[in-house]
Amino acid sequence: MFASVAINETLFDNRPQDYLPRFVTKPSGGIDPRPWCQGFYAAMNLNIKSWKRLLDLDNPNHGLLMPILIYCVDKKGRPVLGKPGPGPETAHFIEHEAYKDIALVIPALRELHYVTHYNPE
Repeated sequence: MFASVAINETLFDNRPQDYLPRFVTKPSGGIDPRPWCQGFYAAMNLNIKSWKRLLDLDNPNHGLLMPILIYCVDKKGRPVLGKPGPGPETAHFIEHEAYKDIALVIPALRELHYVTHYNPE
């Protein structure tokens, strides 16, 4: 446990800007967060019991996963969050905006995990 705490302090408390998600660049020059998000989702599935409560739609913290899961597909290639709503606004949001929230939710997810697993209270 102590090594995990030390890693968390090094990664997030000292230089969090150095550990922001790094996304692939599309040939057209835009950002493609899908590979990073799919990797995050794959890591979640390695220990799904720890993530199960955040996957519950009734959990107020469920929304922290949405900017990540919006780019993920399951083993059958289906969108994890279901098919996106129709319309150019939705498509534009997914392609050009939603990924920007990932850098905001990662520290919140880390804090939530830290408080849940390492808080001495």
